[in-house]
Amino acid sequence: MLLRIDPALPINAKRDAIRAAVEKHPVVIVCGETGSGKTTQLPQILLEMGRGSAGRIGHTQPRRIAARSVAARVADELGTKVGALVGYKVRFHESVGPDTAIKLMTDGILLAETQSDPELRQYGSIILDEAHERSLNIDFLIGYLKKLIEIRSDLKVVVRLAKRRSRRLPTRSRNCVARARATFWYSCPESGRSATPPRC
Repeated sequence: MLLRIDPALPINAKRDAIRAAVEKHPVVIVCGETGSGKTTQLPQILLEMGRGSAGRIGHTQPRRIAARSVAARVADELGTKVGALVGYKVRFHESVGPDTAIKLMTDGILLAETQSDPELRQYGSIILDEAHERSLNIDFLIGYLKKLIEIRSDLKVVVRLAKRRSRRLPTRSRNCVARARATFWYSCPESGRSATPPRC
């Protein structure tokens, strides 16, 4: 899928590196300054890769208003309406259709969905946004998804961090973790052990 790419957004300078990281690793961490385009561009990068055909691209936000506003922004950039290619689900309200490929939601909604769908089979990719906030929901999801990628080799997880708070997220995992940043690229050794990440 061909998208309109804004070269002014810093993240787009690392677009190819992020794509390569997602193809190679089950988990990718993207870290950059506020305003670099991470939140709106990451789901579009996955869609452009064809990840929407592998299942929905789930994209979490810590708050309901953020989930709805990001859905509206991404839908506008893709030239569609909310509820079509891009949808959202928050407490007491849902706008998701049969053709929805990108689904915004609160992290609490995704956590709740693990009760009825333990392997989250409706999703082929999951973006955890604002993971540096380290809420209980985020911490539970990080632990849950760490176990899930051992069961589902087809699942891709992208963790989005604010640059100045990236050290608040633990990076050790049994799976190799890549870091793709708007101004820096870092990949851990093939041994699968996370190397000490450089300053963000």
